Formats: sequence, C-alpha cells, structure tokens
Amino acid sequence: MTVTPKAQEQLNKVLSSGEYLEIGLKGGGCNGLMITLEKTQSIGTTELSIGENTVFADKTAQTYLQGGNLDYEDKGFSQRFVVNPSESTRKCGCGDSIALPSMQ
Repeated sequence: MTVTPKAQEQLNKVLSSGEYLEIGLKGGGCNGLMITLEKTQSIGTTELSIGENTVFADKTAQTYLQGGNLDYEDKGFSQRFVVNPSESTRKCGCGDSIALPSMQ
C-alpha cells in the first residue's frame, strides 16, 4: 500500500509524535468487510508497516489491502482518509467496505 502525498501531509498534521494510523478490516458493511482507520500508539511488527506513521492492523488487512493506496479527500464539508484497495478487490459504492476475492 502506498500513502499519497496528500494523505501523508494530513497524517503529519493529525498524528502526534509516537502515534500511528492503523488500517484494518472487520466484519460488516455492504460487501462483507469494513475498512477501519484508528489512531494507535503501539506498532506491531515492522513487516506490517506501510510508511513512517501508518501500519496494517494485522496480516489479513495487509494481504487484502497491500496493493492499494491511502488517500485524503477534501470535498468542502467532507474531509476524510480513503483507502483505495487494489484493482482486484471489489469496493462498495460508498467506499467503506470491500469484498474478498473468494466472496466476489
């Protein structure tokens, strides 16, 4: 997974020293798995690291999201981080959940 320059700039603004953005997956959503974004102060193993202050929550998230990118959208009243999975992973219309390849 890559972090776009726009997302990295925003991460530098919202994360304090020693904080990380953790990207994970949990059951739910319209496609089966919700993408989660949480601040954390602990970092697991270095193999789950995405960038200087971004990590995958676990191996499952790393496996299914690693080919995508983390971006930041600013649409007036709506500002948010957006995970764009790889092209082989189906994303729902609202953009908050994905379907695993075996679920497609």
